[in-house]
Amino acid sequence: MPHRKLARMETCRKVVTMRKALGEALGYRHCANPIWDMLLELYIAEREQRIVYLWSLCSFANVPFSTACRKVTEMEEIGLVRRNATHRDRRGVEVTLTVKGEGLIVSLLDRLTEISNGGPVPRTGISVRVNYAN
Repeated sequence: MPHRKLARMETCRKVVTMRKALGEALGYRHCANPIWDMLLELYIAEREQRIVYLWSLCSFANVPFSTACRKVTEMEEIGLVRRNATHRDRRGVEVTLTVKGEGLIVSLLDRLTEISNGGPVPRTGISVRVNYAN
């Protein structure tokens, strides 16, 4: 099991690096995927035991702050993340993955790890989906 966790983290870091390379080459506005970027950041932060605040999470998404905040609200509405006001500073809003969000990322990273290790690549895409009509 520890090997699987390490493989997920390695895959996650590679995907983040690829997203940055793509954003730098094409311009982030041409390849924006703020939900994916924010979920990856939350996954890494939780493993590193870092607290992620709404402001920093939104800046990580490489989209306007208002767009990123709307995406956080969407993720919260479908149960992928949770917002918590901090006790020390009412201005700080901590964002964490929920069990559902964690499960989604783990499934995706396992699949991406399998693909990068030469596993089968389905022609119709990845079968992990989030139902936005909850």
